[in-house]
Amino acid sequence: MNLDAVAVEVERTVPEEPCNGELAGLTREQLRKLSMLNPLRSSFRIAAEWILIAGAIYVSAHHWNPLLYVLMVAFIGARQHALLILMHDGTHYRLFRNRRLNDCVGELLLAWPFFVTMRSYRRNHIAHHRHMNTDRDPDWSRKLNQPQWIFPKHWAEITWLLFGDISGLNAIALIRLSRSLAGQDGAVPRSYMLSRLAFYLAAAALIVVTGGLQLFLLYWVVPYFTWLALILHVRSIAEHFSIPDGSGVHAGVRTTRVNALERLLLAPNNVNYHAEHHRFPSVPFYRLPELHRLLISTPEFASAAHLTDGYLGVLRECCRGAVRSGARTEAGARPPLGASPGVPLPWLAGS
Repeated sequence: MNLDAVAVEVERTVPEEPCNGELAGLTREQLRKLSMLNPLRSSFRIAAEWILIAGAIYVSAHHWNPLLYVLMVAFIGARQHALLILMHDGTHYRLFRNRRLNDCVGELLLAWPFFVTMRSYRRNHIAHHRHMNTDRDPDWSRKLNQPQWIFPKHWAEITWLLFGDISGLNAIALIRLSRSLAGQDGAVPRSYMLSRLAFYLAAAALIVVTGGLQLFLLYWVVPYFTWLALILHVRSIAEHFSIPDGSGVHAGVRTTRVNALERLLLAPNNVNYHAEHHRFPSVPFYRLPELHRLLISTPEFASAAHLTDGYLGVLRECCRGAVRSGARTEAGARPPLGASPGVPLPWLAGS
């Protein structure tokens, strides 16, 4: 895969190797159109997510009710996730044609508010694309031999893992992840460091002057360490774990079909189309559904891609064989084909 081609203006050239070679039934003209950027759509989505967060805070703060607060925590956490997905697009230079503007907006509005940098995430993420599920994939290496990333599991183990996320007990793990990404940043320009410091000082001053510390803790920090932590964990599992062995460009990656509620609370901005993104990272988030429709009509994708119905379906696949065989697969590995279906999670029955 020519990853440098992801960053170029696709109006001038289509990547020579979109991902691992062939175009998978697409024509170069189709890929060129799918890869065209629409800055207005990116701008609208960024503004909309921030407005939705502000609106949720206003509604909850002015009509206080414990149940409403819990719902708003989930809603805001989902919107935080949506902003991080937009940061991911910025990592691939898919937000704006001007790369300086792309990075400026990506850092100020999509990365720094989450105490991470798009600069460090890009270094990690491009390596993940280039060396997916190998020793040179930093995402895979971080999870190697970690108990929480060994599948399949008994349903009780998965339930306990997810409870740790939603309860905030796994907050330390999220902090460590942010620090590990920052550790890969390499030499950081002084101007960049000063700009980021100024951003946090200005944000802290605004919070103090407006008396907004309680709102910040209740409506930014709590969703960050609960619902967002849960989403990130489930999505990481869905994208690359408990997938049958296979070969070719679709091995080790999953696309999850979602309903409207999952799209709202778990998979905003088309992040569920992960196999499509890995195959053609030049396609921005708002054109991934169209890319999926084109690919699913091709025999190669339809027969080889791993598609799962819903995130509950993903968790069910993570339980296959866990009870009957006690089998385990390491991070990045996949259970053997024909694995015993095992016992489904009781709270997935009928889903």
